[in-house]
Amino acid sequence: MVEFTDYFNREVTPSTEYTRTSFKDSSDYPKQEEFIISAKDRKYDRQYFSMYQYRFKNLKERIIGNAIQKWGDGTKRVNGQTIVKQDKILDITSGKLCWVVGTVFCDLKDKLNIFQDVEKGIDDVLPLVPDSYVGDDENSMTTMLEDESGRAILHNEEFLSKNILVTGCIVGVLGIEISAGIFEIMDIVYPEASPQKPLTLKASEGKGKVAIVSGLNLEEGVDADLKLELLKQYVTGSLGSSEDSKTASSVCRLIIAGDSVKPIKEMSDRSNRDFVTTNNYGSKNISQYNPESLVKFDEFLREILVSLPVSVMPGNNDMGEICLPQQPLHKSLFHSNARYLNGEYLERLTNPYWFNFGELRVLGTSGQNVHDILKYLSKNTTAAPELILKIMESHIKWQNFIPTAPDTLYCYPFDNSDPFTLVDETPHVYFVGNQQQYASEVYTYASTTTGNSGSVRLVSVPRFSETGELVLLDLDTLETEVVQISL
Repeated sequence: MVEFTDYFNREVTPSTEYTRTSFKDSSDYPKQEEFIISAKDRKYDRQYFSMYQYRFKNLKERIIGNAIQKWGDGTKRVNGQTIVKQDKILDITSGKLCWVVGTVFCDLKDKLNIFQDVEKGIDDVLPLVPDSYVGDDENSMTTMLEDESGRAILHNEEFLSKNILVTGCIVGVLGIEISAGIFEIMDIVYPEASPQKPLTLKASEGKGKVAIVSGLNLEEGVDADLKLELLKQYVTGSLGSSEDSKTASSVCRLIIAGDSVKPIKEMSDRSNRDFVTTNNYGSKNISQYNPESLVKFDEFLREILVSLPVSVMPGNNDMGEICLPQQPLHKSLFHSNARYLNGEYLERLTNPYWFNFGELRVLGTSGQNVHDILKYLSKNTTAAPELILKIMESHIKWQNFIPTAPDTLYCYPFDNSDPFTLVDETPHVYFVGNQQQYASEVYTYASTTTGNSGSVRLVSVPRFSETGELVLLDLDTLETEVVQISL
């Protein structure tokens, strides 16, 4: 922890010169363009059915392989009953043990409803997003499994409370229909994981570290200015002890994972409004951003870019589109850094984004996908680090890291594709920004059908404006550490 008063009262000693590590994000990696949508392709006249259909078709066969290995099809028995595979939910026979593959759908009291949106909303006005989709009644959520033939309600409260299931994820379930349309779930399987690119970790390679920060939420205020100044000095190697300078010199890139500028506060009495305007550029709107905060962010980048490359991802509160994948922030926001825009030093990225550091594959989001899943959980649930990591682990299990789009997260209506599904590759590192606390662990998986195995470093990046923390990821070992800057 770096204390502001300690910094100014420190004893000044001759500094040791350290050469900054330089390691480029490979530009020939095709998945770096995965989420780019050209202006001519931004069409909203398509339905989402083909996106769901692609997701189901892509993951179903990968689930069936795991299910056959685990449960068989007429070859295994449990408590005297033979387990059989059912091709469709409609084929389930009451009282017979079976398994079936389908898409999860959660019906919740306070979940956004498109029909209500159309009924209440007009023009460019969109509904307020609730803090939670769960009502005051803890039993207000109904979890169902559906396919093209129909739906079945999943029953077994104890099992469902231990396994996170949200709208849009594709799974295979084992159980018995205990009454018409009610399926008692006993076990679950997930899709076979996509392969990982071979990766050899060597601590001596000297690739350096990547600093990841999110939730700068720049605004007016002395404390905010001081904290930002300390952050700038730390990443540029001008703050702290000789050891701190050595660590900072190993940072080869700063990634800013969303929510860089804090919007002007919405009207205080939100309860009296069902709708607010969210289109930042509509002619009927008043700007949600303080111009001075935007200038401050631009200047912050300018002072870092002289010594360190920066990658900027948009977030939920930034001046960008609300639909996922969010496209790069407009270049006009980087007025004083125009000379860097066409080079390697300032990257305007999408959210989500695939990073490529040599053989290392890193997938990152600005956190909306985790925040949305939290709303499916109990209204009184706090975002403990263990819960955030469990959600991230579920993303890898589901092989889909934004399953709730387009149901409760706005996204583009992709035609016969779903870029949020891990179709052909599983990342080595997966981070999400703008969380309440830092957390990190390694999730290891192994397949009993193909022998495919791997591990993913999960990293929860906290909001800097609230915690004063940034995360350092070692590109050689995939170890992470958190640096806290406080006043």
